[in-house]
Amino acid sequence: AHRLEAAGKLREAERLYVMVHEPDLAINMYKKARRYDDMIRLVTSFRKDLLHETHLHLAQQLEAEGSFKLAERHFVEATDWGAAVNMYRANELWDEAVRVAKQHGGVHASKKV
Repeated sequence: AHRLEAAGKLREAERLYVMVHEPDLAINMYKKARRYDDMIRLVTSFRKDLLHETHLHLAQQLEAEGSFKLAERHFVEATDWGAAVNMYRANELWDEAVRVAKQHGGVHASKKV
């Protein structure tokens, strides 16, 4: 599996990691490769109890990197759309802050931005 991972054959490496009951190694492999959708797919299947925390961690990491749209997506998936609003506000992206607040909290929430 490690050789497949090193060769960039991540799906095949994943299959082997899962086959030997090591889904965490596959999850970490996808995290290192920044293939977050695959990472979330495996967390959902094998570590459901960590899904919320994983979304929050990814959101914070992506926010620190300046990938606001991706960070927003993970904040929302973690049911913390307010953190996405705060992220946009902190970066003076007011239209985005209002959009997220309105979309997830309604008109009343968007007026508080």
